[in-house]
Amino acid sequence: MGSDLRFLARLSTLEACWSVLDREPGMDDLAEGAEEVLKGMGEDLKIYPFQDTDGKDRLFLARFELPKYEGGFQFPEAVIGTPYGFLDFLGGFPLDCVEMLVAIGEFSSKAKEGEESKVSVDEGTKIFPTIPSGGLFKWPEKSKILLNLTAIPTKDVAKFLAKNLSGEPKPASPKWWFRVQLREGENVVFPVPGEFLGLGVRIWPGKYWGHQKSNPFVYAGNWMDTVYYSSGRVTEVIEPTDEVPYPTYKVLWRKDEVTATPSDFSEYKVGDRVTILKDVATTKQSQLWKDDDMKKFGGNWMLAPISFYGLDTQEGG
Repeated sequence: MGSDLRFLARLSTLEACWSVLDREPGMDDLAEGAEEVLKGMGEDLKIYPFQDTDGKDRLFLARFELPKYEGGFQFPEAVIGTPYGFLDFLGGFPLDCVEMLVAIGEFSSKAKEGEESKVSVDEGTKIFPTIPSGGLFKWPEKSKILLNLTAIPTKDVAKFLAKNLSGEPKPASPKWWFRVQLREGENVVFPVPGEFLGLGVRIWPGKYWGHQKSNPFVYAGNWMDTVYYSSGRVTEVIEPTDEVPYPTYKVLWRKDEVTATPSDFSEYKVGDRVTILKDVATTKQSQLWKDDDMKKFGGNWMLAPISFYGLDTQEGG
């Protein structure tokens, strides 16, 4: 690491914020508990999480708020215009060293069989990223481009160096919030409720970025639960019994394997991605990244045959 620091001391831009300065207590542990998600994104998309200076997976925090229909925001200072939600990705300084920032969804970025790829990925290089094989400033899904053309945010969608949310802890190291407004629009099919949504970073070709395994790499993110929905993946089918005359299911939710009951007579198989209907009697008006139901599976949550944006939630395994 010493040689890396001496090298970075000679740089005129701030890519060190993305690579060597890779700790932020309380905001840098999202990779812990997301092993299965990250493994799946590596297998399906060939996109991998940020590699810190110790060669370990590290993901930084994404704060977000998603109000329910006609619900209000608890953090109105983060809202620009009339979005249906916002995200704050913790990031470095994007000027002069980042070529592109994109949204990458665990599910929404995965192409169906026979479809063209929704991502453009190159294998990571040792020290420096190279010119992307798909070309500079290009990404298959334009709606997922958040920042492009050497640090020009997409109009009315993203803002870098956004102000910290009121009353929330501030980053201690040179890290800043990259704020994204979630808006309805043609071909906007993300985030899928409950999916892990990450900030994909493509450092400018030739700039230092450490030892990344893919270009782009995922730097920050979170699970995009809503007030009423989450999601998981079926790991085991429990056959009916005399006491429970219908199948129940083991479901991987975050890092926990939980037992879930279906809401109706729909049947699922191992490997299916399933929508989870949360507490419909809740009185809260919006979903926050820090809510208790982001960490603990609810006792009355059920599996529901619901899909979003025309994407089939039952993938099979």
